[in-house]
Amino acid sequence: MPTVDIALIQEALCHTDDFIIRELNMGEDKAVLLYLETMCDKAKIELSLLKQLQRESNDGQVAMRMEELLTATKVKPCLSVQDAVDALLEGSAIICSEAAGHCYSFDVSQQNSRSPEEPVNERSLAGNRDGFVEHLQTNLNLVRKHLSTGELRVRYFKLGTNAKRLVAMVWLDGTADTGIVNIATNRISSMSSSHDLHPGLIRKQLRESKYSIFPQTLSTERVDFAAALLARGRICVLCDRSSACLILPVSYYTFMLAADDLIQGTFPSLLMRMVRVLGLLFGLILPSLYITIVGFNYEVLPFSMVNTIKSSLENVPYPPIFEVFLMIMIFQLIAEATLRLPSTLAQMTGIVGGITISESLVQIGFVSNILIVIIALTTIGKFAIPSTELRSSTTMIQFALIIGATILGFYGMMFVFVIILIHFLALEPYGVPYCLTVRSVKR
Repeated sequence: MPTVDIALIQEALCHTDDFIIRELNMGEDKAVLLYLETMCDKAKIELSLLKQLQRESNDGQVAMRMEELLTATKVKPCLSVQDAVDALLEGSAIICSEAAGHCYSFDVSQQNSRSPEEPVNERSLAGNRDGFVEHLQTNLNLVRKHLSTGELRVRYFKLGTNAKRLVAMVWLDGTADTGIVNIATNRISSMSSSHDLHPGLIRKQLRESKYSIFPQTLSTERVDFAAALLARGRICVLCDRSSACLILPVSYYTFMLAADDLIQGTFPSLLMRMVRVLGLLFGLILPSLYITIVGFNYEVLPFSMVNTIKSSLENVPYPPIFEVFLMIMIFQLIAEATLRLPSTLAQMTGIVGGITISESLVQIGFVSNILIVIIALTTIGKFAIPSTELRSSTTMIQFALIIGATILGFYGMMFVFVIILIHFLALEPYGVPYCLTVRSVKR
C-alpha cells in the first residue's frame, strides 16, 4: 500500500471539491493519481505521465520504476502526508503505486503570470522596459539575463506556517559583504508567521532600527535597476507571487537614485540628483518656514514683501498651522484620488480639483495666496523623489517641523531638525552609515 494515506490528505484539504483522485492501471499493478485541478495544468499531466504510461504499456515495459516513468523536471518522493499536501498546494500532482509502496510528486503547475513590462510607478526616459512579475522563477530568469556571471548566487527560503511562500535572496559572491549576507540570511530564516507572507512583512523583519522614521530597505520593480544595484554590492530579496524586489543595505543616496541615472553620464545624473535633493528640501522646510516667518519672524523679509504677505493674511481668521495642515491634506487627497482613478479622469481631477478648491479657499478667506504657492511647491518637490518610502518619511518629518515651528518658531524648527539630523547621522543599518554611499567589497 502507498506510504501516504489518501483519506488523511483529503482531511487535510478539508474535502475540497477540486481535489481529484484518479485510479490508473499499470499492467498488473494499480496506481492512484492525485492533484488539485485548480492548480495543475492537465496538458502537463498528460505529457508527463499519461502518454508515457500509455507508450510503455503498448511496449510491454510497465514494470519500470516510477521515477523513471515520469518525465517532469521536478520529481520528489512524498514521505508523509504533510509533504503530499505541500506538493499539491504548490501545483504538483502525486502518483502512488500500490505495488512499489511509494508516492512521488511531479511538477505540473499552471502558470498564469503576466509578461514582463515597464512598471507604471517607475517609468524612465531611457533604459530597459522589463519589470518584475508575480512569478519568482521568471524574476530570477530576468536577473540572470542582466547579470550573466557565475558569481550570482541564489538562496531559497520557504516561509510561513499555513501558507508556504518561497523567498529568494540574490547577491553577487565576492561583491556583496559576507557579513551582511549572513545577517540577512539569519533574519529571513527566523521569520515565522501563520498568515501569508508578503514583502511588507519581510521589510519589517529586515529593518535594523525598528522605530526609525527612515526607510531601511528599497523596493523596486525595475529589473535593470535591481541588477545595477546588485553589481554595486547590494542584496536583493524576491518573494513568490509578488513583483516587489527588496534591496539592502541602503543609504540616503540610494533612495535618490533613478533608473535614468544609471544610463546618463556622470554630470547629467549628478545634476538630476541635485534637483531631487532640492525637491526634498522644499518638501521638508517650506511649510514650517512659512509658519515661522508669518507667526514669529517677519523681519527676515524685505519690507515690500512683508506688506504683500500681510495683505493676503488680513481675511484669514485661523492660525497658520490650521491653514497649512488644511492645504496639505487637500493636496494629499487629490493625489490619492488621482492614483485610484483611470488616467483620463485622474488628469481632469488633479487639474480641475486643485485649481477650483484653491481659488475657492482663497476667496472665502480660509487660506492666503502665498500658502497655495508654498504647498504646491512642497507637493511637487516631494513627488520629485523617486522612492515612495522616502516620500512617506519626508511627510512625517514635515509634520514634525511644522509642530516645532508652531511652538517656538525658528528655534523650534531648528530643534526638531537637529534631533532628526542626529538620528540620521547615527543610523547604520547592517553596519553601513546611512548618510554615505554603499560601496562593494571589490571597491
